[in-house]
Amino acid sequence: MTAHMNIAASTKILVLSDDAAAASFMLDTFGSLSRYDVRHLALKALGEKGRFDPTQFDLIVLDVDNGTLLQQPELFTFRTSFRDIPLVVVSEDLPDDMLRLLFRLNGKDWLKKPLERRALIDMISTHAPGTGASDSRVHAVVSAVGGAGASVIASSLAHVLAQPTKNSTPRIDLFDTDFCSGALGYYLNLVNDYDLKPVIANPSRVDLEFIDLVRKRHSGGFSLLSFKQPSVLLAPKGRELVLRMLDVAAFESDHTIIDVPYYDTPWKYEVLTSVNSVCIVTEMTVPALSQAKDLFANLVRLRGSADQIFIVINKYRAKLFGLGLRRQQTEKIFKDIPTHVIADDWDTVSEAVNRGVLPFQVNSRARFCGAVGKLGALVR
Repeated sequence: MTAHMNIAASTKILVLSDDAAAASFMLDTFGSLSRYDVRHLALKALGEKGRFDPTQFDLIVLDVDNGTLLQQPELFTFRTSFRDIPLVVVSEDLPDDMLRLLFRLNGKDWLKKPLERRALIDMISTHAPGTGASDSRVHAVVSAVGGAGASVIASSLAHVLAQPTKNSTPRIDLFDTDFCSGALGYYLNLVNDYDLKPVIANPSRVDLEFIDLVRKRHSGGFSLLSFKQPSVLLAPKGRELVLRMLDVAAFESDHTIIDVPYYDTPWKYEVLTSVNSVCIVTEMTVPALSQAKDLFANLVRLRGSADQIFIVINKYRAKLFGLGLRRQQTEKIFKDIPTHVIADDWDTVSEAVNRGVLPFQVNSRARFCGAVGKLGALVR
């Protein structure tokens, strides 16, 4: 069995719902995480004495849907009898008078439908007794243009975040979402030949045991998920597969770094809007800088603010003479947008890529390593 399996089924969750689609989604989500044992009952069970014993469960998820249930006295009788059991509520968007009834349930949290997998996992991991709040952080490193060097930065960032502290050794996952090339597997000499095709048709097969099976362990202290499987991009359930893999991997990690390619994918912007931080990697040419600025503006619009979005100008070369761009010219392009510069370090990076190792393993004092270390401090 895998290392994760020794914590299986430690928290029992009861889902009370008459919404078949929502109940199925919750059962599927919790079922992918081995620490949860979940059971579903219809809402009529609330009025059937002896149908089930609520005290057997550590957490109850109550789906009040459009709020009609909130007008039934048996719901509040049930809640009064079992007030000590943590309760979280999901529903449609409710009017103010229904929300006031919702508060009377003394619930720990509330989610609005349609449910999102990551938000649901975060809510449950926060309120389920014994699991504690989820401290997992997810960081995206996205290329503004092809060849900007984002994959090397992403792998180096994973190494930085994996460094042990006095109290613990962080659990780090590096996820390569460039399924066209699976570049990180080649860069790090950890090519993964696992065939995802059977799983693409049935993403519900993805759970912690599956992730443990397909991840590769790197000597730098992190795990790698990288696959050269172009069919994922075109598959009807490709988006569902990728998002599920990300959620399950992130659930057991302290930090997850996602390497996002410059081209559009069915999951790209959903990922970029939900992560804790985004590093937009570009290079020192006018077209590349303009693409980075456009992507920055789009993400600010989608995320609602510029918080934790960083512009990283990679392969920067300072020139005394010639027609190359200068640092002052980048400031004119980005104006008040903070930028972080990583100086060109061809010798270190090219040797690392050719040897299939991290730049740190070539020269830990290299300028590139120092710059990525500072980036790690920003997102940590």
